[in-house]
Parts: sequence; structure tokens; C-alpha cells
Amino acid sequence: MIAELTTLNVISFLLIFFIGLPHGSFDGAVASLVGFNNRIQFFQFLFYYLTLFFLVIIFWLYFPILALTIFIIMTIIHFGLCDWTNYKINKFKYSVSFTYGMTIIFGIIFFNEKQSFLIFEYLTSDKIYSIQKYFFIPYSLTILSIIYFIYLSFFEKKLRKGVVEIFFLLLIFYFLDPLLSFAIYFCFFHTYKHLKHLIKNIYLNLKNKKFVIYSTIVFTFITWVGGLGIVYYLVQNFSLYQSLLKVIFIGLAALTLPHMLLVDIVYRRRFK
Repeated sequence: MIAELTTLNVISFLLIFFIGLPHGSFDGAVASLVGFNNRIQFFQFLFYYLTLFFLVIIFWLYFPILALTIFIIMTIIHFGLCDWTNYKINKFKYSVSFTYGMTIIFGIIFFNEKQSFLIFEYLTSDKIYSIQKYFFIPYSLTILSIIYFIYLSFFEKKLRKGVVEIFFLLLIFYFLDPLLSFAIYFCFFHTYKHLKHLIKNIYLNLKNKKFVIYSTIVFTFITWVGGLGIVYYLVQNFSLYQSLLKVIFIGLAALTLPHMLLVDIVYRRRFK
């Protein structure tokens, strides 16, 4: 079964490609914020970043199902931590992060399981269906985490808007297909929260504002050109839909590992 490239698919890909992916282009500015200040240090950062990027791609080519599983776990952690940081509270870190991360990923999959697994098949192989029967476990954990989140909201007022946000996201996931659901969250929730926190700290702590602009433009341009180039290469052997899926999600996985290490481990320790 080959999925067609629909209008909604096109909108989803454009949102992810031109809004979602480039938010990682601020990683150059993040690197400067956390100590990669001079030219030598910045080139060291680029070397580490690109090495991890290509290692993830190689790993995915040889172990696609394991790579997808790790990517899902990383995404849950990264999305969750970003949403928790947005509340600006020092408690309930793991509960809030787990609830958001699980709700985003498994909320989308639950309401669109057939379409989601077709996407997973294109990213890995048809062996991915062997684990589908076990997905009742993360679904159950997601429901329990939402119930506990609601319980916590009785004691922390800031979380009450989160209850509304989570149910609003679940409505989006229920009515829209998995790609558009992911694109909406990734571009208009995650990217907004991430950049809001980041730009504030850049303005307060980084003197060289021009570097932020130039590095972000350069990294964004490289991401776009590189992505389109790989799509052009892949479309010789795959459909355009499959090629776009592979470039965006495998590329996103490859960017997520260095992005997470930089943002969630180094940056968040200094700028909570």
C-alpha cells in the first residue's frame, strides 16, 4: 500500500521543513551561550554536532527499528522538558515532562494508529508491525499520566492551563492526520516555547547579536538545501511522499540527538 501525497501532507511537510526544522538552527547561538565562544571552540562544536548527526543516520540505516524506538524516546524527553520549562516551576519536572511527551507522541499514534504505522513502515520495514500489539502499554501509561497531571493541577495553579492545552492537543490529534498533528505541535507549540525561552536568554546574555542572526541564517540555509538535495536523490528510487518522510524524520532524528545534548543537558542546566 503506497500512501498518496495529499494537500494536507504537503502542508505538513512544508510546516515541518520551513518552520520546525530550522528552530534547531539557533543551536549555534546556544553553543555560544554555553561556552563555545571563540572560533576554535565553535568549530569544535560544529565537529561534534555533525559527527553525531552522521552517526545517527548510519545507525538508522543498519538498525532502523531500534533507531526509530530511540528517536521516539528522545522526542518524548525533549518535548516534555521543553513544556515543563515553559511553566517556570522547580517541581513536578518528571511528571509534567512525562505527561507532555507521552501525550504528544502516543496521543498522535493512538488516534491515527493505522496511518502512523504505515509511516513507521516507510521509515523502517514491515517488521515494525510486530511491536504494534504492545502499544497498549504506552497508551495506558499516557492515560495514567494525564490523570496524575490533572491531580497535580489542584495543587499547582500554573498546571491548570496545561490541562486545557493537553485536551486541546488531543482534539487536534483526534480530528487531524498524524503528519499534520505532529506539524502543528512541533511548529506552533514546541518551536514557539523553545524560541521564546532561548531568545530571551540570548538577548540578556549574548553580546554579539549579529553572530546569532548570521549563524542562524547559514544553518537554516544549509538545512533546507541539504534536505532538498537528499529528497532529489531519494526520489529516484522512492515515491516523493516516502522520500520526504525519510528526509524529514530521519533527518529530524539525526538533529535531535546533538540538539538534545546541547539544549536539554548543557543549556537547561545554566538557563532554567
